[in-house]
Amino acid sequence: AALDLPASQATTLKGHTGPVLAVRYNSDGNYCLTCGQDRIIKLWNPVKGLCVKTYLGHGHEVFDVGVSSDNSRIASCGGDKNVFYWDVATGQIIRKFRGHDLKVNAVLFAGEESSVVISGSYDKTVRIFDCRSRSYDAMQVMSEATDSVTSMAVRGHEILTG
Repeated sequence: AALDLPASQATTLKGHTGPVLAVRYNSDGNYCLTCGQDRIIKLWNPVKGLCVKTYLGHGHEVFDVGVSSDNSRIASCGGDKNVFYWDVATGQIIRKFRGHDLKVNAVLFAGEESSVVISGSYDKTVRIFDCRSRSYDAMQVMSEATDSVTSMAVRGHEILTG
């Protein structure tokens, strides 16, 4: 079966100053998130081309952003060496997960009800943080990588890194 791919650009989301480093749809695909070198995260209605909310708090570039399965939380990472855990509705930072020694490249939610945040870093580690606890530290650290962890995927109980 042939894919029904778009034949032309639908809209351009304008609002970042500098390069956009990641763009992600939320879990139902009705909204998307962007993050960039300007240290800002933006939530968009991509159909209307409108910025719905701007998230400020990073002191360095933001490399990646992930959204929880119920769309109520986002996680972001970048040059701060921390993983920021946000409330989507209020725009407030719930927690800054710590422990990485270098820039954090990738972040995603996993587990039942998006109960954990997983991050990968230039420091060659993958860290798993429990969103339900009050801890700022990883509940598990995997340090088997021999180089920077720049991408991750999760399926079931497996974490793939690259």
